[in-house]
Amino acid sequence: MWAVQYHRSGGPEVLRVEEIAAPSPRNGQVLVRTLASGVSRIDALYRRGRLPHGPTFPKQTGFDAIGEVVQGRAGAIRPGDRVAVVLGLEPLRGRGTTVELLAVEPSRCGAFPAGYEPRVEDCALVLGGLTALRAVRDGLRPRRGERVLVVGAGGPVGLAAIQIARGAGAAVDAVAGSAALEECQVLGADEAYDYRGEEAAQLRASRRYDGMVVAAGRPSDWFTAVRRGGRAALTDGGAWPESVVRAVRAGVQSIPIAAGHASGDLRWLARRIAGGDLVPVVGRRYGVGEVGRAHAELGAGPTRGARIIDHRRVP
Repeated sequence: MWAVQYHRSGGPEVLRVEEIAAPSPRNGQVLVRTLASGVSRIDALYRRGRLPHGPTFPKQTGFDAIGEVVQGRAGAIRPGDRVAVVLGLEPLRGRGTTVELLAVEPSRCGAFPAGYEPRVEDCALVLGGLTALRAVRDGLRPRRGERVLVVGAGGPVGLAAIQIARGAGAAVDAVAGSAALEECQVLGADEAYDYRGEEAAQLRASRRYDGMVVAAGRPSDWFTAVRRGGRAALTDGGAWPESVVRAVRAGVQSIPIAAGHASGDLRWLARRIAGGDLVPVVGRRYGVGEVGRAHAELGAGPTRGARIIDHRRVP
């Protein structure tokens, strides 16, 4: 089978498409033939060696995928199921999702409803959607009619957070780059502000919002947009330590959020995707042989949607 691997930490140039033996699922695992995977900031941190994940190589890239179970039966997951998959932050991580076949535990899978055929685009909502779900449901816990601000709303986490918060009955505003403003409103934001504009600058001191999701940018720049006693869900774990003191001074509770890989949450996402309640947004799509370019372009240019790898396009 093919797999995208790297044999040393470094820049995007270390990524290679290689032929390797197909994995044999252990007891309690299933084998998934993948359709697509995502490219995220966490992928780049692992690839560069910025997060410890064991000394042995080769390592594979990718944290999320969608695909079909082709072997194994574990728990409620069985052959023929279409699934969304998210891997955890494994301390000795070698496996990744940008592979042809993936051996994975059912606890990291969420099955789509029977009869639904996932699209490549649906992968835009897997890792980003899971993070957004945790941020809104567990971090903000909005009540119907409360106002929520999503900062960094143009990426996969922010666009999913808009939709999930609206689904919970909150009124939502968004801050994003100019390329994503229209998309934010199409997906449910009442107002969408260019983060470089004068209105966004005024918003920072408005104390207008009951809760806030910070999907990108410096959280401390936005705490005073939230009322005293409000909550801010921070999806970049690296930004949380330096934000704690400023959040306390602003009278806001800051809550670090990680996607995790709960199968119940993945099933929830899969059902919402299949039902059309969550709409995926793909900013850029790459073939398997373009994974290095996908990593190199991560964070470059305007942000609008997710970057995904289409596994049907193999060199």
